[in-house]
Amino acid sequence: MRIRKATKKDFSRIAELMDREYSKPPYDEPWKKKNAIKTLKYFERVGEIFVLVDKKILGFIISRDEYYNEGGSAVIEELIVDSNFQGRGFGRKLVEYVENRCRKKKIKRILLMTSNRAPAFHFYKKMGYVPSKRTALFRKELK
Repeated sequence: MRIRKATKKDFSRIAELMDREYSKPPYDEPWKKKNAIKTLKYFERVGEIFVLVDKKILGFIISRDEYYNEGGSAVIEELIVDSNFQGRGFGRKLVEYVENRCRKKKIKRILLMTSNRAPAFHFYKKMGYVPSKRTALFRKELK
């Protein structure tokens, strides 16, 4: 098992994972393949996509770096592990991979967003991430 940078050849499998895993509760947001691939192409330009591979892609993580007045931050945009392989430490391996890359780049902070109803919420807390007390996610549905 290894983690490597994703290639365009991986996008179809990653899109499949996005659709399958995000179609489930609490997200209930199925992805069309063309929209998922468009999103992956965007993140390929502005960030990095890494895949966890055994005989096939078991999961992936997308991260990007941002720089502000106080220094660099990394943002974990997506983390998905095939539900057939969850609970085996693969998500942890992907997050730790990004954390180690950040340390090498002298990035001191990682930001991410997840639903407080999602299993990922508890996963990130176990990994030492804390919900922000200083920021809030706002949302407005446009008609």
